[in-house]
Amino acid sequence: MKKITLISSACMLAFNLFFPGTGFSQYTKLLDFNGANGARPDKSSFYSDGTFLYATTQFGGTNDMGTVFKIKPDGSGYMKLLDFSGQANGKWPHSALISDGTYLYGTTSDGGNTDIGVIFKIKPDGTGFAKVLDFNGTNGGLTEGSLLYDGTYLYGMSLTFGPQSNGLFYKIKPDGTGYVDMYDCFNSGTNPYGAFISVGTYLYGMTQSGGAGGGGGCGYISKIKPDGTGYADVIALGTVNACSPYGSLTSVGPFLYGMTAFGGTNNLGNVFKIKPDGTGYASILDFAGSTNGSTPIGSLISDGTYLYGMTARGGSLDSGTVFKVKTDGTGYIKLIDFTGPVNGSYPYGTLYNSGSYLYGMTSMGGTNGLGTIFKLGTVAGIEEMENNTAFGIYPNPFSTSATIEFKQIQHQSLMIITDVLGKEVKTIRFSGTHLNIEKEELKNGIYFVRVIDQHNNASNQKIIIQ
Repeated sequence: MKKITLISSACMLAFNLFFPGTGFSQYTKLLDFNGANGARPDKSSFYSDGTFLYATTQFGGTNDMGTVFKIKPDGSGYMKLLDFSGQANGKWPHSALISDGTYLYGTTSDGGNTDIGVIFKIKPDGTGFAKVLDFNGTNGGLTEGSLLYDGTYLYGMSLTFGPQSNGLFYKIKPDGTGYVDMYDCFNSGTNPYGAFISVGTYLYGMTQSGGAGGGGGCGYISKIKPDGTGYADVIALGTVNACSPYGSLTSVGPFLYGMTAFGGTNNLGNVFKIKPDGTGYASILDFAGSTNGSTPIGSLISDGTYLYGMTARGGSLDSGTVFKVKTDGTGYIKLIDFTGPVNGSYPYGTLYNSGSYLYGMTSMGGTNGLGTIFKLGTVAGIEEMENNTAFGIYPNPFSTSATIEFKQIQHQSLMIITDVLGKEVKTIRFSGTHLNIEKEELKNGIYFVRVIDQHNNASNQKIIIQ
């Protein structure tokens, strides 16, 4: 099948760099953080409403306690939505934002009434800020992870505090009522990082320590039901030479995928897969330093064929990398080496996939040494775009309308339809298990449907309108 190259022609962007050995990659720096507009984003990633990208920075802003901001995908329209200030609204966020369709929700590691963090919400226009919860020690604190929303509750993990002082799993309603301490971490997994993901009837998460391995242990993968029952340790990571995950799991097909910052053949971290029942563990990529990166501090995303991620260190200048690798561990490609002042350094976070570009942030580097926002275009052939594992389209081809049927319920997902030249022709944000596509003003021809879930995992399928 003939490949069609998809190329964006956004001429106003700051600069473009082309990197050999990647097929074709286009790097564009969208923003240099300068302090006033934020600084040092940490463990964050972008949430998209189809028009803006939303995220947090750990530092910077008026009080140097962090910000919430939005920016358009072409780098224009930057707007600071919130300056964190300490007791009143928290400080030092280490998390991505999620949405319930009206509010954006996030967490901070410090600030609030007891200076150990808050859960907050704010509208996309910057109004309506409210603290959902002040952590007080008993109900958790020092959170360094994002939230999961199921339509009723927000679910999260507290890094420390709780009755056992090792962190806890909790849920709370978006209006601040209904808080439940679901599980107190002790003995096995301790100090949970990242966010829950929902697979089947369980929520899955990872802890940074506890169990076998050096120091305080290498952490666990654990599962628990949304009602707080059924807690179980899926695997102790130290028993399989993986150690200290600082991100969340990603579900692709029958496996869960994740990264650890240490362990692996070179003790520089690895990419692994495991089945939800704890069987089938395999390390599919060992980080080695200058050749392919090291010490990932974030999560993977997937398009169904490839996993995409960043490493905080390693690469040619030990300033981090962006990479992709197939879910079976083959096909590794380093998409970019971060170099410091030019394109940023030390990315502590997770990529966002818009369908045509990968978006991310670095915690340092750039013009001011305070981090950058970038996008990276990885152009693939049409046959690579047909990698659906999450949904079916019926009928296909169609003349008036079709139905997308999902294998699992979608929470605040994004559907993007593009033509064969990569131009977006329709964007819909939705939840549920079914979604209708209407022909409306679309011309007859071939289009591509990309669905991006709340964890930034993407699946694609070709449609034909006739």
